[in-house]
Amino acid sequence: MPIEKIKWSDAVVNKFQVLVIPLLSLIAGCTNMAGDVARTIHPAPSSALDENTLFSVASEFFIGKDYECDARHDLSTLRCAKELRDLYIHQTQAVVQIYPGDDVAYPHTLVTSRWDEGLIPGEFISSEFTNPDVTAFCEYLQAQAVGSCRLLTEHRSARGPE
Repeated sequence: MPIEKIKWSDAVVNKFQVLVIPLLSLIAGCTNMAGDVARTIHPAPSSALDENTLFSVASEFFIGKDYECDARHDLSTLRCAKELRDLYIHQTQAVVQIYPGDDVAYPHTLVTSRWDEGLIPGEFISSEFTNPDVTAFCEYLQAQAVGSCRLLTEHRSARGPE
C-alpha cells in the first residue's frame, strides 16, 4: 500500500502557526531579575571585622532566616539564597552576596537580588525589590557592635562625583 503525502491546506497551516508560537513561548519560560540598592559594610570602630568573621556572622544570620549559604565557589565571596516562591510554573529566589570592596573606601560590598524563573512574563512581575532580611542583617551588625552598612549611593555622594 503506497504512503500518500498529507497535503496541508493554507487554513490548517495558519492555525498551526497561530497555536505553535504561543505554546513555544510558554515552554521557553522567562527569567527576570530585580535588585535592591547595594550596600557597603564597614567595621565598627572597636571591631576588627575581617572577612572570616564577617562571613561567619552573615552565614549564621542568614541561615537563621532560612537561606542556604555557600562560599565554596569563590572563597572571597559569600552567597546566600532563599526560595521565596516554589510553584510548579514559577520559582522566585532571593540572593544575598557579600564580596570584597576596594579595601580603602569600603571593605565589603553587600548586594541582594530577586530571581524569578518560570512561565510568568516579566510584565506581570514587579521590577522593584527590597529585601527586609538585608535590612535586618545591617541592624544586627550594628546592634552587635561588629559593623555597619551604608547605601553605596550615600557613600559615593560623600566622596564626591566620580
